[in-house]
Amino acid sequence: MMVRKFFKAKIHLWVVCLIGLLVISITLVGVFFGKSKMFDVFEESNETQVVTAMKKQKEVAVLGLSVTDIYDKSQATTFFGLDVPFSEKTSYLKGTFDAKLGFDGKQVKIKQSKVDDNKYTIIIPSFVVVGISNPKFEVVDSKGEMLSFVTENIDTHDLANKAMSDKTLKKYIKMNKEWLEEQSQTYYEGLLRKIDSNIKLEFKFE
Repeated sequence: MMVRKFFKAKIHLWVVCLIGLLVISITLVGVFFGKSKMFDVFEESNETQVVTAMKKQKEVAVLGLSVTDIYDKSQATTFFGLDVPFSEKTSYLKGTFDAKLGFDGKQVKIKQSKVDDNKYTIIIPSFVVVGISNPKFEVVDSKGEMLSFVTENIDTHDLANKAMSDKTLKKYIKMNKEWLEEQSQTYYEGLLRKIDSNIKLEFKFE
């Protein structure tokens, strides 16, 4: 009589027990073979967090420089395409400014290892100047040859603009490349290890 009441109960306790046993069995089998779905979900979530953290970055500055340099420009008067002898004029411009070097975070690529789900390769694009501030330029010296009075004065504003052009600033990137690479690694290691302290990272630079 008690058995019949048990199977006729409104909440169907026997169904609940059967489902509970089934869930426990599946979980134990998954853990035994290392393929439990609960572990797959964690890995997918972790990968998503890593990718999201990478995508949030825009222009990333990893190195700041205070630059002081001397720039010079010479010009002479020409006559029918030939330089007039002794007409050369030269100006020396002292320039100081602060520059931030880094890379475009949107161009960073992330690749997950095919053999180790917890290992990632971070591919960082070419370094660029991401910002310049506090520029100051002044003429510190000028000189001219005997007939330089026939030559126009040098446009120091144009010289200052060229001093801060991408072409000129590339030399500072080249001079500090090793430091930039080191700082970039430190930056992403600190960022991504907040998500997973056991993450393995490999870096490549374009």
